[in-house]
Amino acid sequence: MINSFLTKKLWLKQEEIPIVVIRTSFLNWWPSWLLGGIFLLASFFLMFYLWQQNVWGPLVFGALIIVALILLLRAYWQHYFTAWILTNLRLVDFYQQGFFHQETSEVIYDKILEVYSRKEGVMSGLFNLGDVYVEISGSKAKLKLKRVRSYDRAVAEILLQQEDYQKNLLNEHERRAQYLLLKIKQKIGEKAFNNLIGA
Repeated sequence: MINSFLTKKLWLKQEEIPIVVIRTSFLNWWPSWLLGGIFLLASFFLMFYLWQQNVWGPLVFGALIIVALILLLRAYWQHYFTAWILTNLRLVDFYQQGFFHQETSEVIYDKILEVYSRKEGVMSGLFNLGDVYVEISGSKAKLKLKRVRSYDRAVAEILLQQEDYQKNLLNEHERRAQYLLLKIKQKIGEKAFNNLIGA
């Protein structure tokens, strides 16, 4: 599974299962991709000239390659670790900035008030990208995932997981209520129990 490294960072609770990973587009980090590509192309374009120089030519060539690889690896790292993971119990938001800064937040489905998307801008129009927002109950903060491909499907998946969570929660409450009634019935006897509920 391609997302296994990301889901390993998630501390799963008892009976929790990761369902879907929603990612931002590669285009979120287009300046890093572009700059890394320019450095990489420049190093190979100037390769013959640089290798003809004494000591500094190969050093400059190596430095250009290293800078290009760092920029490209940083963009990929940010893309991979900026995602939402939907489990059967909650939504977990990972936001990666650079190599060493990561923010994580989570919200259980009961606390989600509204899920919606917004598509605006030239890049979003050209590449069919949209921002996905989650409003949280009791907080002015919103979770936002920028430039998501298939953003409408992401919204539908979050709403589906929220609905499944609420159904499972109702079933759990119903099972507990039936168990409690059974214990009461065993404790006071069937005749007294029937008189109690009016049957």
